[in-house]
Amino acid sequence: TGLLAKLDGEPSARLLAEAKKRGRTVTFDLLGANENTIDLLLPLLPHVDYFMPSIEEARLISGAGDIQEAGRFFLDRGVKQCVFTLGGDGVCFMDHQGEFVRQPAFEISVVDTTGCGDAFDAGFITALHHKMDLKTALNFAQASAALVATGLGSDAGIKSFEDTVNFMNSAKVLA
Repeated sequence: TGLLAKLDGEPSARLLAEAKKRGRTVTFDLLGANENTIDLLLPLLPHVDYFMPSIEEARLISGAGDIQEAGRFFLDRGVKQCVFTLGGDGVCFMDHQGEFVRQPAFEISVVDTTGCGDAFDAGFITALHHKMDLKTALNFAQASAALVATGLGSDAGIKSFEDTVNFMNSAKVLA
């Protein structure tokens, strides 16, 4: 959204509505967020199960001052669950039932953060596919991003599903 003018707005809304009609889980991240992105997002949000931007993007789009205000903004507009990446501060999850989960990041030596957001999203989607509980899914997604950050390039630090699980289960988290 925001980069493909012919797909933005109503065409994307139809695509997501069809996905939901077919019983699919819709995760949604975006690129190039700005103050005008909300106009493109509004018709899409009711079809989104997991809205997964960075907190910086969420705050920019919503105009919110803090994490909970940003989450409430998107939840009030139809998103089922918000998963905000917080960079070195970890991750935050919010939903309509009032669940609020905040988990710290893993302790790593950062080499390059290129691709960490995409790695997080891919990790979370993988965790959903493997039917991990929420906290484990958030940890697996964070482990995916953390491993990417330990190498140079958008996927240099990540090797396999098993390696990511091992890292998730053995790495220290920041206090």
